[in-house]
Amino acid sequence: MEEYMAALINGSTDDDGEIVYLGYQFNYSYHAECLKEYATWKYPQISGLDKMDYMAEPLLPIYYLTLLNNIIFTNISVDDERRGMLYFPRNISMKQYEKIWGFLDEVADFQIIGVYNMALLDDMVVGSVKDDFQKGDIKKLCKTKKA
Repeated sequence: MEEYMAALINGSTDDDGEIVYLGYQFNYSYHAECLKEYATWKYPQISGLDKMDYMAEPLLPIYYLTLLNNIIFTNISVDDERRGMLYFPRNISMKQYEKIWGFLDEVADFQIIGVYNMALLDDMVVGSVKDDFQKGDIKKLCKTKKA
């Protein structure tokens, strides 16, 4: 994961639980840029995704992708310090639940902050934060739904 900017665990019915890695070798200026590009490619039927202004609100692509039931991990590592942010939708499928366990093994050497219960208030994305996120926190942060 250290060579990618972001990863998603899809929540769509056609590719539920599939992991997609974005921003190989950090080839985008911003995490939001590669996430917006992915969102407009993955969900062309949703108008407005291509018009998101991530410069005004950098978390907008993440927020909308979580509304579409995707789990998003952003690699925010600095120098030799591996860090990441893990954003959860309100509900995850059983396939996503199973896949996140393996993914967390992949990023076990990262210090992770979990973000959940996100909302858009006054054009700003807010959410609850869990510092020092651990595997066991998954059950506490989101509900699973049957696939």
